Amino acid sequence: MTMAYLMLYGDGWTQRWRIAAENETAVREEVGHVGTDSTGWLPVVDPDSGAGATVVVAWRKVAAAVVLGGGAEQSDDSAGRYA
Repeated sequence: MTMAYLMLYGDGWTQRWRIAAENETAVREEVGHVGTDSTGWLPVVDPDSGAGATVVVAWRKVAAAVVLGGGAEQSDDSAGRYA
């Protein structure tokens, strides 16, 4: 299965979340809210269980966000962890 990745960047922090292909469009639309006072509910994949989860994002605290394409063959050992 092909996956994409959501990268969130803030002041001194970074998060990487895997998103399922069927949720990629919805997540791409949400990243347009970076820097606004809105809150986003983003469907992601839990890195430990592989189950669907929701990340709630305060867009005011996010400096930049991007959705990157990825393949099923990529290792996924850092999803959701702070860098």
